[in-house]
Amino acid sequence: MRYRLNLTIAGMFLFSVLACAPSANHNTGSGLTVGILNEFPDAPNYIKKRTLVFMHDKKGYDSGRFKDVLTQSASTFILSKGYRVIEVADRTGLDDGLADMILQIQPLDIYKQAGTRGYGFYDRAILGIVIKQPARSYVCMNVNLYRKGSIFNKRTGRQENFSKLAFTELPESPDQLTAEQKASMSANLEQNIRDTILRVLPMLGF
Repeated sequence: MRYRLNLTIAGMFLFSVLACAPSANHNTGSGLTVGILNEFPDAPNYIKKRTLVFMHDKKGYDSGRFKDVLTQSASTFILSKGYRVIEVADRTGLDDGLADMILQIQPLDIYKQAGTRGYGFYDRAILGIVIKQPARSYVCMNVNLYRKGSIFNKRTGRQENFSKLAFTELPESPDQLTAEQKASMSANLEQNIRDTILRVLPMLGF
């Protein structure tokens, strides 16, 4: 009887301890500061790829607009986890005390598609007739997380995200886009950026 009573008391004590303990899956920044190092280019790529011709044009887009969306998306997500956020130009913020962690967002080429670094708009056809890859926006990145006092860093590796545009083929030049097409493309890429950030940052423990 005494044995059972002891087990009951021990069980009640353990339950009370676990009930008061924070969840292991609950992420909280506890006031730590994360420095965002966004290395993406200011302008997105505008790419039409053909069997024998590769055209690459960056004209006609707001410089800095999409890079700002990327920084803001990362900042909003990290702030929601209880961290403070600053923007940094390099990783020296870990050494001078400005940040406890540095989040480095690196632009990469789409796998086996040289010249697609970072983000932009893309289509691909064979012989200029058959559409193999319809027009879409894309984002391609690797994200590194550096912690103060640690020689190790976390990384996501290459992360790609694609989103089909409202039309099948890009005009030969962005100068040929209508105002409606530009607005649709911009909204598509901005949402693609946000979706990519929401998918990628939890890989680093946020």
